[in-house]
Amino acid sequence: MRTIRVALLLVVLASPALSQDVAPRPIARHVVQSAKLGETRTIYVATPASYDRGSTRFPVLVLLDADDQPQFTAAVANISFLASRSAIPALIVVGVANGKDRTHDLTPRARGSTATAFKTAGGAADFVAFITDEVLPMVRTTYRTMPSTILAGHSFGGLLAVHAAAAHPGVFNGIVAMSPSLWWNDTTAAVGYADSIAKSTSPLRLFASSGGLEAMIDGPTRRFSARVDSLKHANLAFAHRRYPSDTHGLTPLPSLVDGLRFVFEPVSLANPAVFALNKPDSGRIVSSFLAMQQQYAGGARTLGLPEGLPESFVNSLGYGVLGGMKLPGAAVWIFRHNVTQYPDSPNAYDSLGDGLLAVGDTVGAKAQFNQAVDVAARTNQPVADATRKKLAALDSAAKK
Repeated sequence: MRTIRVALLLVVLASPALSQDVAPRPIARHVVQSAKLGETRTIYVATPASYDRGSTRFPVLVLLDADDQPQFTAAVANISFLASRSAIPALIVVGVANGKDRTHDLTPRARGSTATAFKTAGGAADFVAFITDEVLPMVRTTYRTMPSTILAGHSFGGLLAVHAAAAHPGVFNGIVAMSPSLWWNDTTAAVGYADSIAKSTSPLRLFASSGGLEAMIDGPTRRFSARVDSLKHANLAFAHRRYPSDTHGLTPLPSLVDGLRFVFEPVSLANPAVFALNKPDSGRIVSSFLAMQQQYAGGARTLGLPEGLPESFVNSLGYGVLGGMKLPGAAVWIFRHNVTQYPDSPNAYDSLGDGLLAVGDTVGAKAQFNQAVDVAARTNQPVADATRKKLAALDSAAKK
């Protein structure tokens, strides 16, 4: 989103790091018996470290060609990095491995010279159905997911992603087409898919990339981009990024990073100047926070995400206002907002307790620390050692 410049850099510098909440857990392997494809397929699922704590749900990224281990490993690591910087939400990454005939699975029906060169082509419709009707329901049954779903693929996988956007509008909130093979069917795919996508009434954020050293891909992708831009459909947000020095094999690395940043731009909180007031005071901080919340909510609606600012981000801002700006009253207001938004989070109550301690309200602080313990027990979450230590210190002080 267009960053709201309403806070000091000091807020971020003084705030707790968020990276511990987004580091990936070990990748799980699932075997799906597909009725659509008539065979078994391997699916890999990577979840954030915070998945084991609390009941948070996460958007889903479906990534094709997951049996390319270096590419998949790099993707999971880069997603963790972006989430740790609040550039994108933490994601559940669903990697779909290839079967015995990748060309068949990832390509639409072939015509002309393409049909002559790729005789087994044409399985795209069944493969998209496999993803939407078998893979995603399995993932949603097994993991805590949000409806928001992104599809990303490279080369033939990028072609399939564009095909899915054109043939199945509304199924995916975002598409990342990395060096898509839009030369398909003698390059008619480039214009045909652009026209189909532009007719959709469903909101979509679509990113396409190409490398300067992949002539067969670069030309048709640029043609596709020009066509999409010329149509200027209100429901479509589109970006094309060209990497002049990259070959076909190198484009996935920068493309996924840039593509996800584009898809989640409406809810990006990465800019450290989120609260850049020259002379902050409590009233301006509160009004700026509310403006940021309103803008974030608008972006979240377009992506099928919850409209409230993420708990960890608000918590970080609260501590920045408390410790960096030295405005405990405003920090308490921010922490109370987080408790209201996330009533099942022990950490939200613990942070509010810290804020109340800073304004000298030890009775209120103790009540919030106890509430953190109670919520943790009710929701089967661990109680932070810090919360227990603060309660013990308050009890000890009361006995003196």
